[in-house]
Amino acid sequence: MNIYALPPDKRYEATDSSPKGLTESEVSVRQKQFGPNELEISQKKNYVKEYLVQYVQFFAILLEVAAALSLVANHYSPHEGYEILGFAIIGAVVINATFAFWQEYKADKTVQALRKLIPATSTVRRDNKNQIIKAVSLVPGDILLLEEGDRIGADAVIISENSLYVNNATLTGESRPVHRTSDPSRETNPLDARNALFAGTTVTGGNAEALVIKTGRETEFGKIALLAHDVVKRETPMQREIVRITRILTIAALLMGAVFLVLGYVSGKGLLMASIFALSLIVANVPEGMLPTITLSLSLASQNMAKRNALIKNLDSAQTLGSATVICTDKTGTITRNEMTIREVYLTGGEEITVSGDGYFSAGTCEYSVGNNSSEQRLDQMLAAGLLNCRARITGTEVFGDPTELAIVAAANKRILYTDGFVKHSEIPFTSERKMMSSIYKKDMMTYLFSKGAVEVLLPLSSRYLDSSGTPVFFDEASRSSFLTKAEEFEKKAYRVMAVAYREGEREEDLIMLGLVAIMDLPREEIYDAVLQCRKAGIRVMMLTGDNPLTARAIAEKIGLRVDVTCTGDRLRQMSDEELQELLRSHCVLCARMRSEQKLRIATLLQANGEVVAMTGDGVNDAPALRKADIGISMGIKGTEVAREASDMILLDDNFASIVAAIEEGRTVYFNIKKFVTYILSSNIPEIVPYILQFFLRIPLPLSVIQILTIDLGSDMLPGLALGSEKPEQDIMDRPPVGKDERILDAEVFKRGYFFLGAIEGMAAMAAFLGFLFLSGWQYGDLSITNTPLHYQAMTMTLLGAITCQLMNVWTLRSWEYSAFSRGLFTNKLLIIAIILEIIWIAMLLTVPAVQFIFNTAFVPLPYLLLLIPFPLLLFILHELYKWRIRTKRQNTRPNPV
Repeated sequence: MNIYALPPDKRYEATDSSPKGLTESEVSVRQKQFGPNELEISQKKNYVKEYLVQYVQFFAILLEVAAALSLVANHYSPHEGYEILGFAIIGAVVINATFAFWQEYKADKTVQALRKLIPATSTVRRDNKNQIIKAVSLVPGDILLLEEGDRIGADAVIISENSLYVNNATLTGESRPVHRTSDPSRETNPLDARNALFAGTTVTGGNAEALVIKTGRETEFGKIALLAHDVVKRETPMQREIVRITRILTIAALLMGAVFLVLGYVSGKGLLMASIFALSLIVANVPEGMLPTITLSLSLASQNMAKRNALIKNLDSAQTLGSATVICTDKTGTITRNEMTIREVYLTGGEEITVSGDGYFSAGTCEYSVGNNSSEQRLDQMLAAGLLNCRARITGTEVFGDPTELAIVAAANKRILYTDGFVKHSEIPFTSERKMMSSIYKKDMMTYLFSKGAVEVLLPLSSRYLDSSGTPVFFDEASRSSFLTKAEEFEKKAYRVMAVAYREGEREEDLIMLGLVAIMDLPREEIYDAVLQCRKAGIRVMMLTGDNPLTARAIAEKIGLRVDVTCTGDRLRQMSDEELQELLRSHCVLCARMRSEQKLRIATLLQANGEVVAMTGDGVNDAPALRKADIGISMGIKGTEVAREASDMILLDDNFASIVAAIEEGRTVYFNIKKFVTYILSSNIPEIVPYILQFFLRIPLPLSVIQILTIDLGSDMLPGLALGSEKPEQDIMDRPPVGKDERILDAEVFKRGYFFLGAIEGMAAMAAFLGFLFLSGWQYGDLSITNTPLHYQAMTMTLLGAITCQLMNVWTLRSWEYSAFSRGLFTNKLLIIAIILEIIWIAMLLTVPAVQFIFNTAFVPLPYLLLLIPFPLLLFILHELYKWRIRTKRQNTRPNPV
């Protein structure tokens, strides 16, 4: 049975209700039958489970295995510091898991604070009494009493109404309020029924009584929200890369351990000693500080994005933005201000007036191309006629009503208009069939009708117009043609054009035409630069809008958006997936008059083409597409709860420019992670080389286990984090997007980390160790000095050889390609703090007895410390020359930005 097709009085029978409403006993039965009126779009999170999940991430598992191996090594070789290393690694895993969980927990709480989809209360009639109830307790058969400004609490069918207008934008994406009636509707699709109301939408004008027919998950909102959960989300590039890094480092550590286990055994060291040595190498190969540093770096990036009005819901998405190749964006409110503004006025006397001031609240003036005192009077008369025929209003910092009417109100507020004495008598509402609206007023015993609407409707109803002197004169063919020509000129500029007329009396005929208003939702000021940035960065921007193609194309031209093809939603429906996929592969497509659900198809086909897709959306219908996209971006101001829940990022200001800023941060965090991974890996070599040489040469142990821990979880951590907080490089948005197949841990990182920078550090550590021993009179092969003050001094030199090289390494790695000096000396405050703390730490290792006892160090006289100077300087100079060579080569081969 189609309840929308029934007469209003028959709808009560269909829901077993009555004009008096449900009784309390009926409500109780139905609440048990239908459940609470809630959108269970996501299960309540089990935060204990969410926290424990952090411990089964791939890299966390690698660290946990390393900790276990350390404890095994301690069992067979006690008093070597392995137990301290094992517990320290476990501590690092716990800290990382706790921090990552806390960041995502805070993001969840921020999202919860934004939720405003279903109103807290609704006004209903029950037991023949009007009462305010919690919206969650609404049931089918309840009678909703709706007034202007109310959010609708459930799906309903209208019983009676008075000039009812609702805004269905949260559901359909169409921002313009639509008129709703109680008349029967033959449409079977509720979205097309003119007497249907939907949960989460808003009453913008009039009032009504409506009969609830669906609640909770059965509403249109609920159905679409459930669809979003069926869409499979792709892994983020960072998630894939963490798995890959873990596998590579695990394989490398195991291979090295296996090779040296065999070498140790065949060299006569014995199986036990060879096994302990192999375990030591495996642990030394695991960069314990990498995972916490990655987490902290992503956290810093997400905080930077939040400062730029982009809230990241999970840390991995921060880096995904750097890989975005296509941005599919809405027009209204994201590219434009979502504030309709009158830009030009044409008076029937021939005067053209330009209106300045953007938006509803900005001051502005009216500038005349030609004009006189009569022009001002007729402009005021026209704006007053429009204002009296508007239900919209602007009060303080709040607006309410239809955006087109708000444009008239805002323009009228820029003039001093006198509308006192007019008393509204009745209204003939706007409908999509009539394309006009009229209001009837009484003043001084006279009746006036004010009309506004489409030119093609109002002009045939007008017999006269005001000439330049303000005198009504009859239209002739020439004046009608001139008026239509002006309207067409405005339309070609993509304005929304509206005619304004009036008459004495109540009938919509023999009107006196006053003129035309040209209205547009203007682009945000910063959009042009943002689109230009995207073009330079090799990112395609596609506009997906429900607006008409002419308006969308004009906005695209204003903001410098490249458009090869304009497609309407109807044309998209007629195209096969293969045809549309090929079109999306080779063209910049503007999609107009499209419905929100078509976004899912666009996102799927773009991903099939190998694109990394960022998709914006604010309505419930957008949720499946937001979930499907690599980065779903919902709106913080006008977005629905369902859209926010499905998205990866929330735009706190609904501004396209904030997406571009977030992409810049995403690219920055990618290269910053690349830098500190190189930085951390390079310190592995001075940890591994001493173990290998000590195993095969007759020398004391150059570096103890606890000293390795000092580097990995101590001296490397803060400088590494400082690298992760570096600001964007100068050409970060002039490069193409980070490729899908581009890796953080690639051949270049291995080459720089292990075989270039790491090799220099390994040489520095051993040169400091052996140089000190030989200068102190040590003879090769003398192992009797083990655990003597001389041995501790030598180990201190090894440790400082690695640390001092890392101090210079972190400075030269501030830029991947450019000179370290191009970054500025004091632009990274965290790095300055890190270096100061490192110097203090070096002094403590040399002078503080308690620190020396724990970390196996001793005081070293200044002359010996001079051995440490050459290698850091050599590392810096050679790496700067290496970057210069890469920079020169890339400048010759880098393609021009699209």
